[in-house]
Amino acid sequence: MAWFIIQRERKTWTKFLVEAENEEAATENDDNWEYLGYVDGDDTDSDIVGGPFETRAESLADLVSYVED
Repeated sequence: MAWFIIQRERKTWTKFLVEAENEEAATENDDNWEYLGYVDGDDTDSDIVGGPFETRAESLADLVSYVED
């Protein structure tokens, strides 16, 4: 059996609290945005980005398997 690396795209929504005169003013200047956090949205797509590999070790040694900590 072969090994594959699948990459899935997921939208992440970053939310901020802003005090402003109106909607236009709220989006113009991000200097006073107060970070509230983030919410993950739905998965949007999946693609095979590596493989087939013969072994698990071979797949994990490939550069395409790299992820940030």
